[in-house]
Amino acid sequence: MLAITRWLPPLVLAGALVVGFWAFIGRGIDLPPAPSPKLACLSYTPFQGDQTPYDRALVIPPAQIAADLDRLRPVTDCVRIYATDQGIDATVPLAAARGMQVLLGIWIGSEPALYEPQIARAIELAREYPRTVKAIIVGNEVLLRGEQSGERLADLVHRVKAASGLPVTYADVWGFWQKAPNALVDAVDFMTIHLLPYWEDDPRPADEAIRHLDHVLDTMTAQFPGKALMVGETGWPSAGRAREDAVPSLVEQARYLRLFMRDVAARGIDYNIIEAFDQPWKRHQEGAVGGYWGVFDTDREAKFDWFGPVSNHPGWPRLAVLSIGIGLAALGLARIVASAPVHPWASAGIALAGGCLMVLQGERAMLIAVGPGDVAMELVLLAQSWLVLVLCLRGDPGLGEASIARALAWLQAPRGVPPLSALARAFVLVGAATVALALAFDGRYRGFPLATYALPALLFLLSQWRHGTFLTPRPDAREELFLAMIFIGTALYIPLAEGLNNLQALFWSAILMAFALNLAGAFRPQRRISASTESRNPAPAGPAL
Repeated sequence: MLAITRWLPPLVLAGALVVGFWAFIGRGIDLPPAPSPKLACLSYTPFQGDQTPYDRALVIPPAQIAADLDRLRPVTDCVRIYATDQGIDATVPLAAARGMQVLLGIWIGSEPALYEPQIARAIELAREYPRTVKAIIVGNEVLLRGEQSGERLADLVHRVKAASGLPVTYADVWGFWQKAPNALVDAVDFMTIHLLPYWEDDPRPADEAIRHLDHVLDTMTAQFPGKALMVGETGWPSAGRAREDAVPSLVEQARYLRLFMRDVAARGIDYNIIEAFDQPWKRHQEGAVGGYWGVFDTDREAKFDWFGPVSNHPGWPRLAVLSIGIGLAALGLARIVASAPVHPWASAGIALAGGCLMVLQGERAMLIAVGPGDVAMELVLLAQSWLVLVLCLRGDPGLGEASIARALAWLQAPRGVPPLSALARAFVLVGAATVALALAFDGRYRGFPLATYALPALLFLLSQWRHGTFLTPRPDAREELFLAMIFIGTALYIPLAEGLNNLQALFWSAILMAFALNLAGAFRPQRRISASTESRNPAPAGPAL
């Protein structure tokens, strides 16, 4: 009864705070409603699961495309496709049967042997389904990729226009249209421009991106007077890393698309949104963010409606329960193996806060994992977070101070009971330093693993503070000193590279500085001792939290 009296109040309070946290970040955000429940057109690529356009032997079954069109028909009467190979050409007759239209794309690359059959097939489809094919798009961002000249594209446009008798255009980022030769501008019936504020050199948040859209449309209208414009691609990702203050999320995706639809409706400009369904294969090219531009997810479920509030965590009650369950399980396991007295209030708070961070980590893992290797790595990182949480709750002093040399010595010659604290600490620090360097030198498509490393960064410092070893001199700390310098350097560099508007980058820098503080004792070396000596004389165990 005494134990229940001690533990019940802190657990109830911590549980209430967890529920409040998830209720807050999962609340519905009021947004301006869309002007219509129907979208003018949606980019459609039919690939699902591990299907990819790079598998040249892949042929999409017509039944798969038919099911997708049935799913899209309530929200749009038009789809844009980008090629006529791999069975994608079946989209045209299937759309015709459903009373839908198609912006028919021909994928133009550098090899005529690959694109000439697509040109022939597009002309066949245009002649057979003239009412279904709204226009033909000869090439997509070919100038951006540098695979053909503007003059060559103009020749192809003239060919397709003469053979099909339908409107023909070319699609590229608006900045490349500004540099396109007059021959291409004159050849197309209208200019199809791509405008993706998230990927601009100067990224804008979703609400400000509409002002940027207006600026681009005004600029293009002034530069090409009398030439009709179509916004051929625009959209916003629902998940992924931030670029300055352009933050991917469900709320921001809904915000941008609703505001965009209102803006172009007032201007009377035709448009196409990228894209219909999330495409996992794009994560290999663009990082996690590349796979989350769809208005439907990979299960073909709508991410949000077009009129009501939108939540970034619509299933937050389930996530709150999961967080509490993880925290209680970690606390229960730690209590079984802890021999020192515990502090219920601190332990309850740490356990359930750790549960929240692990759920956030699991959410990110599901977003970024593509293949079995990614899944395995994310499971290892989740196990790492679980181990660190349990070790902290059991009061293991080595969590904040065990040397990396001790972990290396055991890995080189495993004998006896594994030094869990030393191993966990070494793996976390080396992993975090590796990620920090990757983000500093090649960060465009890499996300910030905030929840993955926020938990150990905080628990390492908490352990040092609890056991009175914060900033104390460290013996034989060569590895710690090297890692501390990496953490300090990248923590200072990341905000310069990412900009001070990127809160994700600033949070990541704070995590790196927390690791550096944990290693600060390495700058105050004591006498040098060997790893074997340390293993024979480990630090005394302290009380659990």
